[in-house]
Amino acid sequence: MKGWIARVRATAGPLALLGTLTLLAGILVVGAPRMANRLTDEGLRNDISQLGYTSRDLTFRGVKAVSDTWTAGKRLAEQQSEFDPALRDRVEQSWWAESTVLEESRVVGTGLPEGRFKDMVLFSLRTGSGWEDEVALVEGRFPKTGPGTRAPVEVVITEWNAAKLEQHVGSTFKFQGVVPVEVVGIVRPHDGNRTFWEPIPFALRAHLPNSDGDPFRAVVFSDEPGLAKLKDRVTITYDLRYRVDTAKLDVGGMPALIEAIVLARRQGLGGSLLTGLDSQLAEFADQARAGAALLAVVQVGALVTLAGLVLLAARVAVARRRAEFALLRARGGAIVTIGSYTLLESLLVIPAAVVGGLLGAVVPGRPALTWPILAVFTALAALAVPVMTMRTAYDASFSGERSDMAVARVGLKRRTAELSLLVLAGLGVWLLRERGLSGADGVDVYLAAVPALLAAGAAVAMVRLVPPVVGRLGRLSARGRGAVNFLGLSRAGRTAGAVIGPVAVLVVAVSTAVFSVAVAGTIDEGRDRSTDLHMAADMKVDGYYFDDKTQTELAAVPGVEAVTQYMADGASDLVVDQKRLGSVYALVLDGQAYARVLAASDVDITPPKVFTDAVPGSPVPALVSPGVAKQLGTDHGTVSLRGRNYDFRVAAVVDGFPPIANGASNFVVVPWQAVPAEAQQALNPNGFLLAGHPDPEQVRKVGDAGQERWASEGFRPRAYESVTEVTTWEQARAELDESSINAVVSFAYGIGAGAGVALALLAIAFAVVAGARGRGTVLSRLRTMGLSRGQGRRLLLVELMPVVTVAVLTGAVVGMAVPHLIAPALGLSTFTDGLTVGVTFDPLVIGASLALVLVGMLTALAVETLFNRRLRLGEVLRLGSFDAGES
Repeated sequence: MKGWIARVRATAGPLALLGTLTLLAGILVVGAPRMANRLTDEGLRNDISQLGYTSRDLTFRGVKAVSDTWTAGKRLAEQQSEFDPALRDRVEQSWWAESTVLEESRVVGTGLPEGRFKDMVLFSLRTGSGWEDEVALVEGRFPKTGPGTRAPVEVVITEWNAAKLEQHVGSTFKFQGVVPVEVVGIVRPHDGNRTFWEPIPFALRAHLPNSDGDPFRAVVFSDEPGLAKLKDRVTITYDLRYRVDTAKLDVGGMPALIEAIVLARRQGLGGSLLTGLDSQLAEFADQARAGAALLAVVQVGALVTLAGLVLLAARVAVARRRAEFALLRARGGAIVTIGSYTLLESLLVIPAAVVGGLLGAVVPGRPALTWPILAVFTALAALAVPVMTMRTAYDASFSGERSDMAVARVGLKRRTAELSLLVLAGLGVWLLRERGLSGADGVDVYLAAVPALLAAGAAVAMVRLVPPVVGRLGRLSARGRGAVNFLGLSRAGRTAGAVIGPVAVLVVAVSTAVFSVAVAGTIDEGRDRSTDLHMAADMKVDGYYFDDKTQTELAAVPGVEAVTQYMADGASDLVVDQKRLGSVYALVLDGQAYARVLAASDVDITPPKVFTDAVPGSPVPALVSPGVAKQLGTDHGTVSLRGRNYDFRVAAVVDGFPPIANGASNFVVVPWQAVPAEAQQALNPNGFLLAGHPDPEQVRKVGDAGQERWASEGFRPRAYESVTEVTTWEQARAELDESSINAVVSFAYGIGAGAGVALALLAIAFAVVAGARGRGTVLSRLRTMGLSRGQGRRLLLVELMPVVTVAVLTGAVVGMAVPHLIAPALGLSTFTDGLTVGVTFDPLVIGASLALVLVGMLTALAVETLFNRRLRLGEVLRLGSFDAGES
């Protein structure tokens, strides 16, 4: 036992380093996936919670036959019991409702203007679960419809609707002109924003006519006996609505939940399922897979770097005790016996792995099955020293003092291993481009390791190519004055192969960091571009309609450099030869003013010249999407705008046109300046594009005033409210940064950049330690020949600078190249609002790489100084052995 303790104390430094690296691996392997899962699950819950009820909820809708005697409340429970447990256990709330079809619910005698139109007032009667709990009774009472044909159907109406629709307690009217209805109560919602009210907005605020012929539309509440009196006269529909609890959603359970929703579509008890939840979950699953793939690449890169550092630490531990192993071997000790000595000492890394795993398990989040990976890493850390010990005992040259000369001779086995590494990396790149990083079973570990394999292969190639070049420089430096450059470069040329381990680790670490930065920069650039396409200006103003003076007033707002008006209609009729082909998105925009806004906004968009140079004429030259061009089948057509038809000819076919949403397939863009003057009178702007940085609040006030003037010029809509929406470029860009999966992406490249730089510096420290003994001997002898301390430090820099610089730049090149090589597998368009962008090159990466070289050299000097003090170079020179200096 005492001998074991003594051996542990003798190798405390390397063992502590091995334990620390294993501890970090435990935190990375166990903690990082938990954190990523937590961020992903939070993003999922946030995305689902923001969906409208039609996408978020599961609603079974059907028609109740006149002969049906079942109650919707009973069927609500029966339907839920049929769900798969994956869905049933996640249902948070459920409601049932029965209502009359709004378009069939004509009422008369309300006192509202009915004019010459037959169906000017439409009141849908509704009953269901929970509505009485959602309101406070302001006046009157709740419905209690009595039996008999003479007893009126009793209803209540919300306070806002009662005021706008001129109803009060005691008001009566007739449903379809026959069935008497009486208002018996006025109610006020506790909170109009609650989930309950989402399907029935007309219950809170009735639709009031916006134009002549537009009917009033409202929803009023009754009871089951009241609805029963109407079933012979109108269609009664029922809704069974289920809300999934977002707190119970997680990415791990998404496949089962999606399958349960698909199954529920076939389980409707007489009704069809209306929901978009399964498609939304499937879309998020694609995003989650892309985020997991990116995190996997970064994690594997960091883990490979840690594994390389473990091997380097084990090599240092063995090198310090090579004399001891040689003595044991000389006394007849078996190789396995010698290895078993160090195995008992190396087992101390197991507690470090356990502690690291437990610290990682403390990280909040959903656990991932990563303990096997930690077990493999722990086995590597525990067996590295014993295996290297047995190799040293078997082959004294494995860790000899002239290892630099030994490794210069590359054997067949080593050459085969290096070529195999390159083949694996190349094959992995091909598979990545063909199959992608992730599949149904998750991320493929081998494919995730391809970037690290590429970096390691580049390091091997670099170590084989650099020594001849450095050796040549050493011979050239012999012609100069002073011996420092000659000695440093000559030794660098001989020892470059000896530090292949630290160099490979350094290249992998730097490439991981640069890869993370490159991906982050590409995503940022893609989001900037996506925002440009979405906004096409510094600021966008939207409203109902504005009068003609609004554009002039907006141009006068301080900070506005250019402005153009536009009119957008998302449901215009597309007609060819008097035949309606369908609806298209129509945009009318002044081409010349639009070009000025783009230029002043510094947005990288060039509008077609045929659009900006268009002049008045008929038909109007227009831009159309490929989808519209295919529908037309000719070079001309007609589009309706505000009830007026405009003939156009196809001036050009374009894939997109900002600010039309990216990916829109059917649109027509009409140049405002080319519309004849007499036809422009029917055009009213409902939006503006602004260049500059004015005060948004002042812009909003100008917009509100313009809408008020437009409304006062003629028929003022009853439901009109002048609300001007102002969106800045920065706000639109921030929305992309706040997307659900963004936190995972930021976490991934944060780990890659931070861990890569830190581990790169540690690799440089190992590169110093790897050659410290040889340099110590040389430095001790040169000091007796007049070499100063400063020249000694310079000797270290000259020796390490070529290898470290080339290694860092190689890592940077690989890190920038990997995103290009495996771009299809990364799915970066997932993070850029669907916009496919090329991988960008940031010149700052080169500057950061050179800064890393500088910091690495300072680290090397610090490590070398510490190591030399520990070796006591004076004693080394007198006794002629490092072993004496370490005794």
